[in-house]
Formats: sequence, C-alpha cells, structure tokens
Amino acid sequence: MKKQKLLMGILLITALLALLSVSLAEQARVMTPGGALNIRKTPDEKGKLVDSVPNKSLVEVEETGEIWSKITYKKKTGYVKTEYLRLPENMLGKTVYPDGGTLLMYAEPSEDAALSLVLSPMQGVRVTVVADGWAHVYYGEESGYAKTERFSYQYEEPGDGLSWISESATVVNACELKKTADSGSAALKNLNAGEQVLVTVIDKEQCLVRAGDAWGYAPKNALSLSGPGDKADVAGSLTPSEAAQKAEAALKKKYKAFAKEKLYCALAASDEKDGASGPFYHCGFYDDQDQYLYGALVDAEKGDVVFLAHYDGFLPPVKASALLPEGEMEIVFSADTLAIGDVLDITVNAWTSHESKYILSRNGQRIIETEIGGHFTAAYRPREAGSYKLTVTVKDENGLSATQEKEFLVDGTLPVKSGIASIYSQKDGWWADKQYRHSNLQKSGCAIFTLSHALQRMGVTDESTLPENLAVKYAFCLIKGEGTSNELLINSAAKAYGFSTRGALYVEKKQILDLLSKGALFSFSIVRGHIAMVCGVSEDGTMMKVVDSAPSATFERIVNASQYYRLRSGMFRAALTLDDLPGARWFFETDEYGGLEYWLPTEYVVKRGVRLIMPGGE
Repeated sequence: MKKQKLLMGILLITALLALLSVSLAEQARVMTPGGALNIRKTPDEKGKLVDSVPNKSLVEVEETGEIWSKITYKKKTGYVKTEYLRLPENMLGKTVYPDGGTLLMYAEPSEDAALSLVLSPMQGVRVTVVADGWAHVYYGEESGYAKTERFSYQYEEPGDGLSWISESATVVNACELKKTADSGSAALKNLNAGEQVLVTVIDKEQCLVRAGDAWGYAPKNALSLSGPGDKADVAGSLTPSEAAQKAEAALKKKYKAFAKEKLYCALAASDEKDGASGPFYHCGFYDDQDQYLYGALVDAEKGDVVFLAHYDGFLPPVKASALLPEGEMEIVFSADTLAIGDVLDITVNAWTSHESKYILSRNGQRIIETEIGGHFTAAYRPREAGSYKLTVTVKDENGLSATQEKEFLVDGTLPVKSGIASIYSQKDGWWADKQYRHSNLQKSGCAIFTLSHALQRMGVTDESTLPENLAVKYAFCLIKGEGTSNELLINSAAKAYGFSTRGALYVEKKQILDLLSKGALFSFSIVRGHIAMVCGVSEDGTMMKVVDSAPSATFERIVNASQYYRLRSGMFRAALTLDDLPGARWFFETDEYGGLEYWLPTEYVVKRGVRLIMPGGE
C-alpha cells in the first residue's frame, strides 16, 4: 500500500511538472494588447480575481507553465496567462533591444567584469544563452553578456527613451578614468587635456566614456561635447534645412519646455541606423554661446523623436589651442614669403583666449602696435617689401603672459598682388592711398567696391573693373559732404558695361525675388552711409545673400536685424560677432574686418530698397 501511494505521488508530481515547470523567481514584463492583466486565485479563467497588473509593469514570476504562470505583484500572488509575460527564455534566438538608455555588454556575466561594448537603444543584439539573470548576446561579430532585466519587452523595435547618448567629446580638464562611477574606485588610466573620447552613459555627475580601448567613468565637468558638427547631407526626400525644421517642430510638440528655449540646430544625417531604415537625423541643439544642450535622434520623414538627451553639466566648447600647457603659445603663418599685396593669415595658438597684442616691425623699425584685445586670428596686407617681424603677447585672466616672435619676408621682386579678387576688403589697409576724388577708397569707396563685385559676377574681369580704376573713371559720382551718389554711379556704369537698371529703387518683395531668379544683382544702402550688394536668395525666399566690402560698418550700424551665416544643415544662425561669419579676417593694422559674404533677412533688404543691376537687360 505504501509503495502504491508513493508511486501515485511520483506520477502526480510528474503530471503537475508537465503542466507547470517550477523555477526560481525571476522578473518579467507584462505585455497585453492594451489594458491591465488580471491576477486570479487559481489557474483558471473562472478563478477568483485577486488584483490586476498595469500593462508593461514588472512582476516576480514564481512558476511558469504553458498556459498559466504564478506571479507576485505588490505582495499579491496569483495566476496570469503566460502568453502575456515577456520571460527571459523567450529571448533565445531573437534580436532584442534594451528597454531604454544605453546597453552595457560585459566580457563575463558579472558587473565586476570588464566592459566589452556599449550600445545605444537603437542597436539590437542577438541572444544565444539565458541563465541566472544574464544573456549571452552578439552585436555583429562582437559578443558579451548583458543583464536580462534590460530586455523585458523590447523584442520587436526600440521604444522611446531619454537617456540615450553617444557623443564625441574633448577632455578639457585632465582627470582619471575610473572603473566605476564611484569616485573612490580604481583608476584605469589618465585622461589628458585635448584627448578625444566617446561619451555614453550619464550617471549623475559621472559619465561612462571610451578612451581608446578602455571603458570607464569620468566627471562630466571635465568634458566638452563635440556634437554632430553640422555634417548633414541630403537624406531621403528631405533637404537638410527641411529636416532641421521638422526636427525642431517634432521636439517642440513632444517636449513643451523645449519650445521656450532659443536654440539652433546642427545635423548629421543617415539613411540607415543600425539596420532600421531612415532617414534618421542626429540633431544637436546649441545656445548662442555654442554650448551643446540637447542631442536628439529624429526620424526625419515622420517627424518623430526617437531619443532625446539633455546635456547638463558638460563644459562649454573650447578651442584646441586653449588646451596647450599653461604659458605655452605658438604663431602660425599662412606663408613665410609674400608678394606686395598678398594677405598673410596669422593664427595664434595659446593656453588661453583671454587677451592678445600684436606688434609689427619692418627692417628693424616698429610700424604697427595694436591695443590689447581678444583676437587670436589676424591678417595683414603688406604694401612695401622688406623683412618683417611679428611679436605677439598673450595674457590670461590670472595675469600670466607669454611673448613669441616670428619673421616673414615680403619679396619686392615678385609680381604685386593688386588684381581681381572675388571679395574686396575695403578696410584692409591697402586702399588708404588709393585716390577717390577728394577722398580715398578706404574711407569712401563702398559703392565703388560694390560695383566692382557686381561686374566680376557678370563676367567682366578686365583691369577697368579694379576699384582704383573705377574710382578714377567715376570720380564725379563722389559728392563732397554727401558721399557717392549710388544712383549716378550705377546709371553711368550701366551705359559703359551694358547692363540694365532704372532710376527708382525696387521696394516690392515679389518683384525683387522674381528678378533675382532671372540673374539680377542689386546694389543697395545696407545701413546708413554704406553700400553693399545682393547676389542671391535662399530657397524659401526668407534670406538674401550679401557681399559687403566693409562688414564692420554694417555690424555697428544695423538696426532690428543681424548678419547671418548658413549652417550645412541649411538653417541660418545670427552672427554674435563678425568672427562667427565664415571667411572672416580681422586686419590688425586697421582694427577692421575684411570683405565678407553673408545673409540678411529678406524683409530687411526689401525695406531698405534695392537698385537693379541686370546683366544683358531686364
């Protein structure tokens, strides 16, 4: 009898195990088609209701079976349908994604093991083994171990997340790379100022970075994020400008606080992101001081924000030269030998960008000495041959200073460089002795330079279009006490060079845009007492391209508008200083900026009125 009872007991246990496999408690995610999941007292659809679990909640699984599983949720235990649980073993053989944030892959199934890879939520991994809370996973040919709790429900596609980051950065302050985020943990290596690293996980004041082959933690306040660098190209059916606008709109719609901040967007585009079709745009959002504040991944076609990260605590951008050891500096010339009329470009690399001073000597005689200022790039256009020596002194905010000298030669046997240039610089020092009736071109020549720029763009490039020759030919247009009569100058030049114009200014936006589309140019009073040229318009008609021989005059006098430059993303950004404009040159002899091409709002140009220069007739 005892043997029969024992046999029956074994058979009963075997039958039960066939229906219900017993295991240690493990976490699983509830995933229903929409609503909450009912917990019942018994494994039966008619069993008494114990409680319910909100969709996507984590529960402790006590036992699993083919149909029913026993779970505990908030200290209440009961049975739920197994089909609505995402169990770790379900991942076997599948490509899965982390629930949110970055995924840490370890060389061994232990958080004390070395990191082998760090992946973003968009990067799926293939699971081969699941055991004791760890999954052995592959990303391409790379393999490692990850906690199974990170894959509780993202089996099909990535979900939304706010902790995603994968950004290049520059080490600004030397620091140690630590094994963990704990400040007392072991140091893996030293990170030197200027070193490039990859930033991934942000953990309060620390962030996980990759420096070479090493993974570890470094303080956020030692790093400056590089951002996407505005490297966008056309992806899919959207231009970079359209994608940037859609990215901004999507962020402002999804995150209301984002709409309150004045930011500009730079983009890096991709038609594919880790196997998912795009186009995707990695958007970097910056403030007016170039501080990188937000990084986002946006599906450009749909306008959906895939991820967004807010980068508090990172240092503002720094120039590579400012990462030199304290007290060190160098002077870099664009050339060591020049012809008369060449432009020498000068770059000063130093440990600080606080103050600089320039002194220039020729044949041993001091000829120029500047005031103390913040210019670490400069230019000079020599008018005489000789042996030159430039002395630059740099000082930081703590009073530490350094001085360096560098020589260059202006060879009088080389041909003088005074000919045709695409953009003339009225204030570079070259034009001070070029006569323009009772004045000179440096002081009064803006209308002459604008005419020369227009003639060049019409293909007229003989010596008659040189500013000094135009100044002689049209000297009668300079009226004492009033400046150049631009109407008289353009009307007179139209007869000589075969282009069309008219006496009245154009002040209608539609007419101006139509004429620009037909190849017209315009000369106009950009600000009081200064003439420049309009030579193009943006695709959407909101901005006009300007050529300006003396942009400092515009910068100082412009009212209710700004000079803009265009990012590769197609977006426009207002210049806070003239140094922001691409191609800007500061000439230390005159303390003025050279000629520049930039953009102005169409409404501003139209309001000023423009004078037509139409090649070959209207």
